[in-house]
Order: sequence, then C-alpha cells, then structure tokens
Amino acid sequence: MYLSVCTRPDISFAVSYLSQFNDCYGETHWKAAKHVLRYLKGTESTGLNFPKRHGPLTTYVDADWANCPLDRRSYTGFTFQIGRSLVSWESRKQRTVALSSTEAEYMALSEAAKEAICLRSSLIELGFEKMAQATFFCNSNGARMLAENPVHHNRSKHIDTKHHFVRDAVHRNKLTIKYVPTDEMAADALTKPLAGPKLKKCLHILGVE
Repeated sequence: MYLSVCTRPDISFAVSYLSQFNDCYGETHWKAAKHVLRYLKGTESTGLNFPKRHGPLTTYVDADWANCPLDRRSYTGFTFQIGRSLVSWESRKQRTVALSSTEAEYMALSEAAKEAICLRSSLIELGFEKMAQATFFCNSNGARMLAENPVHHNRSKHIDTKHHFVRDAVHRNKLTIKYVPTDEMAADALTKPLAGPKLKKCLHILGVE
C-alpha cells in the first residue's frame, strides 16, 4: 500500500482493486497479489524522477466506465505533475454508478479538481504563483463541455451537486481543461490493467522510469 501511494503509481490500480477483497479474498486474488510482487521485484529500479527544470501544474484525468464486474462502478484515475515531476496521483473506485462514460469522466474531473485546488494553494503560498494554474488533460470532449457549460440540461440534471465542483473551478479560472487523445492519456495506468508497451508509454509521459 505504501509503495502504491508514495513511490509507485504503476501499481496503484492493482492495489486499489485488490484492496476491496481484504475481507473476502480467494485463490484468484492471492495469485494476483503475488503477480504484483513479482512485477515489483522485476522493476526495482523504477521510480519517480524529479528533474531540476520546473513547469506549470498539469493533470491527466481518466475514468474507466463501469469496469468493476461486481457493482458496475467506474474507476477514477488522475495524476499531477509540476513540469516533468510527478507529485500526486490517485486510483480509486467511484462511490456511485455512472450512467454513461461522459458522466464517469465528469465525476473524475471533479475529484481531480479538489486535489488541484489544494496543490494550487500550496504553490501560491510557496511563491510559485505562475506554476499554480492547473491544466487538465481529458480524453472525453463530452465531460470537458459539461465542465465548461454552466447551464444545467438533460445530460447533467441528475448528477449530484458535489460533482459540479469542477464546473465552478473552471469558471473561476482555477483550472483549464484540454482534450488529449486516448493514446496519450497517461492516467490510463490508474484506471485499468494495461499491456506492457502501453504501461511503459504512460509511465514515460509521467516521468516514471
């Protein structure tokens, strides 16, 4: 658990997924846990890198819609980088069932926005105001437009009020949201199991090598 939270974002999804079976695990879960340990043994040199060059706060946000076969809830994944340095990330199951992939992505954006406001405040307090404007990268144009549109309509009227936090942050100029192709979505590593080449690409974007 410590590694997935503090130094190894590449195992965050696996650890998050397996953690829900702490009280009811079976042989399949035990084998999966041992697979994670073997992966860690084979990638001992992999870790976070902190280059001297700094840059603005950037965020990759993703959601894998209804990917849990147990309750059909989606997984949220997001990362925060200052320049090329990865400083925060999270992988967790959403608390409610999303009715569409757009809604799942929108809920993920809202969760990431909360973390962005916290990091933004810290950067401003430390005197790095120019770096504090967060840019979010999202591979869902539908979710991006929902966040940028202050008007409630049929696609969003059923969404819990708390998830509109990101909409408020956008309109107060706390963050901006840009589209990124799915092939370049680094937060994929935090929402689903990936094949080796895809995982390496995501980690390279995040500066984890």
